[in-house]
Amino acid sequence: MNTIDTFWSAVGVELCIGSPQHFGLNDVKSADDFMLKFRKEPWNDKQVVLFIDEYDELFGANDDVKSSFLGTIRSIKNAKRFYALWSSVVIGPLSILFPKTDKRNVSPFNVLDSLRNPNFTLAQVESLYKAYENDAKLTIAPEVIKDIYERTNGHAGLVCLCGKAISYSLEKKLDEGRSLDFKLWSKFLVSPLVLNSMIMYLPFKKMVDDLLRPDAKEALDFLRSVFVGFFDFIQIHSTDKRRLADFLTAEGVLIRESSTEFSYRMSSIFVDGLVRREVIPLLYKSCPTVPVPKIDGGLKVLDALIESIRCFDKTIICNAFNRSFKTALVKVDGCQNRMVPRESVYDTELNRILLNWIVNECFEVTGQWHLIDHADNDEKDKHYYSNITIMTPRKTVVLELLASANKKELNEHFERVLNYAEMLSADDKWIVNFTCEDDATKNPHWPPNDRKFESVNVVHFFHDRKFENVRMSARYISNSGTFSYITDQVIQLQ
Repeated sequence: MNTIDTFWSAVGVELCIGSPQHFGLNDVKSADDFMLKFRKEPWNDKQVVLFIDEYDELFGANDDVKSSFLGTIRSIKNAKRFYALWSSVVIGPLSILFPKTDKRNVSPFNVLDSLRNPNFTLAQVESLYKAYENDAKLTIAPEVIKDIYERTNGHAGLVCLCGKAISYSLEKKLDEGRSLDFKLWSKFLVSPLVLNSMIMYLPFKKMVDDLLRPDAKEALDFLRSVFVGFFDFIQIHSTDKRRLADFLTAEGVLIRESSTEFSYRMSSIFVDGLVRREVIPLLYKSCPTVPVPKIDGGLKVLDALIESIRCFDKTIICNAFNRSFKTALVKVDGCQNRMVPRESVYDTELNRILLNWIVNECFEVTGQWHLIDHADNDEKDKHYYSNITIMTPRKTVVLELLASANKKELNEHFERVLNYAEMLSADDKWIVNFTCEDDATKNPHWPPNDRKFESVNVVHFFHDRKFENVRMSARYISNSGTFSYITDQVIQLQ
């Protein structure tokens, strides 16, 4: 659609294909042809409604093409008594309500409203996959279907995309019983296949392209500092910030709680992962300049973590105390219940740096969010924790990230990382606790002296509110196979 002539010829072809009884192949090659074809007389007083799907494709055209189309429809609307075209309905994502053009506003639409397709409920996703199971003669574990629902938030396209992924990539890996269990599903999720499928899906490719535009940078700064990696609704009070949130909602990145509430959240875990892999690393490129620390073809994890932290965006960390926070269950600055950065802040920064740094050395980095559901169907009793998986053909590393965790939380995750690592057949298991807790690195909490935990490495990174004083304590398996300890070591920042 580079020229007006090309555009109208393409419209003519589509009209001929869709309604050959009314349109010949060469009937419409210009705006004038289009208007002549919709004159009232040839239609015998019939009223025509024109439905235009994938209307957002028009936004990729230049302003001359957009103005020609919109101006033609408006001309017909302004003289509608002479035309059979009674109404025009366009279909596309929410962003079609906000056309962008440097030309004067010639939008022909006097009703700008959205009829949104509701996301599937869990019951609908279960019903859909039950039908798929029957057709494909296989069994999908209920926890897999629930995980699909949680990761897609019921988005119809993503729900179907997961079904296609199972059909194309996982069916051939099923055993004789043709049963897809959660272990096989989890292994699949740490591969890049799902996000690769998303980026090939036109709406998500367009989303990524739009977010990478220079004029979207302010919105991306806002997204990165407030929403990424967090899946609860956040109330936005500033009018300027609401404008940015509405833009991100129109792009499909955020969803709004209701039309009367200015509360927003990431639209799904999968969209969050797509933004963190395909957008944020490209726009925020800082990473270590030293060589990637390696040993025997694998990653020297502790050294890589230290170098990564030196490149953390200090502004993001400092602002998180007010923008992306949680209530600490540990003592901070001598007080209880202080606001501290939540897990998503550290996860997004570490994921960004690793993607910009070690991926260039043939390491594969995948971020994952996991739901912990302590009470069935009680949204208030759910929370998420994050893993970063680093893979080479020879070795798999699991980093389980926490933020200002107390001893109870740490003990739970000492257990959980073992279970997750077993599902992935991971060689290297790490608990990484970013914390603002007083004396966290002077009196670090380690796993029990039990053979069960002898493969679990733990590192605590303490930092102050200004991210100027960063200290580390670590318990890790050395090359000799025994534990080495580092206590309260200062990390020199850039």
